[in-house]
Amino acid sequence: MRKALITVAIILAALLAAAGIATIAYTYSEDHRAEIFPEGTSINGVDCSGMNYDEASEALTDEWNSKHIQVVGQLGETLEDFTDFGCSYDLRDSLSSVRHDNFVPSALNHYFHIPFDASIVMKVASRGSDFESRVRASDFLNREGVTETRDAYVDLNRPDFPIIQEVYGTKADPDAFMDDLIHAIAAGQFRFVYDENAYRSAPKVKQDDPGLIRYRKFCLEYLNQKITYKLGSESFTITAEELSGLMKDDLSGKADEDAVSKFVTELKKKYDISGGEVHFHSLTGRTFKVNRGDYIWVIDPDGESVQLTSDINSHKDVDREPVYLQKGAGTYSKELNIGDTYVDIDLSRQHVSFFKEGKQKYESDCVTGCIAAGHGTPTGIYSLGNKSRNITLKGGGKKGSKTYYESFVNYWMAFIGNSIGLHDASWRSSFGGEIYKYSGSHGCVNLPPSKAGDLYKVIDIGTPVIVHY
Repeated sequence: MRKALITVAIILAALLAAAGIATIAYTYSEDHRAEIFPEGTSINGVDCSGMNYDEASEALTDEWNSKHIQVVGQLGETLEDFTDFGCSYDLRDSLSSVRHDNFVPSALNHYFHIPFDASIVMKVASRGSDFESRVRASDFLNREGVTETRDAYVDLNRPDFPIIQEVYGTKADPDAFMDDLIHAIAAGQFRFVYDENAYRSAPKVKQDDPGLIRYRKFCLEYLNQKITYKLGSESFTITAEELSGLMKDDLSGKADEDAVSKFVTELKKKYDISGGEVHFHSLTGRTFKVNRGDYIWVIDPDGESVQLTSDINSHKDVDREPVYLQKGAGTYSKELNIGDTYVDIDLSRQHVSFFKEGKQKYESDCVTGCIAAGHGTPTGIYSLGNKSRNITLKGGGKKGSKTYYESFVNYWMAFIGNSIGLHDASWRSSFGGEIYKYSGSHGCVNLPPSKAGDLYKVIDIGTPVIVHY
């Protein structure tokens, strides 16, 4: 018996010695250093024989994403069964360490072709968006009648700025659940016990929070200020919440210049009115497209930022227009509401009409800028800039040139700078028709001498003038 035991011991010692020698020799083999898994290699139950790291990673990804993870309740009832995870996995480091971490089985596999199965964690690099959407939409995460957890907060919609108490909700936190589910998939645990209570989140801010109490004091001191913008018939007041965001975080009540600059940028996006054509419905009964001309409003970003900063720091109520870089004629209006008092110059019909409070007070044929000479009267919406009696109009180049002119007029009504306007033209014997196409003015609107004075008497500085075809 003793002899048999000695024999067994010798055999075991020989085997161990052989394994040790094989293991040491394996460290110097090409197989140990290669990125190819030898025959008989399984990883997480997937046969990776002859595969390099990328191929093995792809095979493991396909296998893992096709598995099922069953979510069960506390009593073992099935809540959901998910598959098609669509995840990507970061496996290269784990795959490269498979043979190092399983050194002896790898050596035995190398020399004696003994199969071995290694286990690695399936580290998730990115989640499948469709899979995550399905999880978040699950019935057990979205039960009816549950309440959301809510932090205590200051109600900025009420002038006394009360602190509203926190709420301990009964709704599960889907973010926390999703994180745990992904960890279970990575670890290869495909039966997940769901405890609803474990995923109820507690409020982070409670009503006795010192920071919240300090914030309410700040609100009471600074956020009752009213800063109101007037834009024509429109007006709006900066809300308490917006005002808070325009002040520094240190609760000093001082304006945050970066926040003010961003606010003004958004103000410009919403309220700037640039050029371009708009539809206009004239009291003459015509509807046409016309360029806005002088009726554009552009807020000055620097000037408005400086003014708003000053307003905030004053802590006084303010009621004003924005600071404009360009302020259009008439009244601000997105819808181009120039009112019911204006001059209508119809270039195609060569006709001038004047409406006051919706009623036509004047009309006359006219002659506008000469098309053939390239002096067509500019279309657009303008306003009467000035009006004068008994002046001499000069232009057309240098004095003495063929194009130079000096024309005495009794009535001058300018609407584009001081260069284009309505005036009497005693040198003309006829008006209207198609005269303007070949023998028109240098851009002005010529009126019969007998009619110009009548218009001069009824229009005022600032009256809108709309020029169109």
